[in-house]
Amino acid sequence: MWHKGLIVKLIKYQFPDYLIKIIQRFLSNRNFQVKINQVLSSVGNIQAGTPQGSSLSPTLYDIFNSDFRCNDKVLNCLFADDSAILTQGSNIRFIIKTLQSQIDSIEYCCTKWRVAINTVKTKAILFRKGHSSKVLKTLSFIE
Repeated sequence: MWHKGLIVKLIKYQFPDYLIKIIQRFLSNRNFQVKINQVLSSVGNIQAGTPQGSSLSPTLYDIFNSDFRCNDKVLNCLFADDSAILTQGSNIRFIIKTLQSQIDSIEYCCTKWRVAINTVKTKAILFRKGHSSKVLKTLSFIE
């Protein structure tokens, strides 16, 4: 999660200034260093994400994603950093159009808030009655 973006959202949601300052201090001045065998890398500054294992991290992540866009035809299921979008219908063209519209919205939101999508882990699954050999249109994501 982008730290500056989170602070913008905390201000937008009118969190008290003292709490925003506590969260800023919690996220700032964090560094990392990599050790391979006996060789240490130079120290780098962490400018995104939250400390793993912290009880505050899931709450901050929820706040950061609280304005995740959705519409009345799509159900967004979010858990930690995993998500699924679901829709239903009897017309496959409608379903594809609805999902593609939601994917486009997610892509816009992710670009705006600097969220990286792992396209290797991104999948589309269609559940339907009966069998069909009909080839379906491909959904496009992060082109």
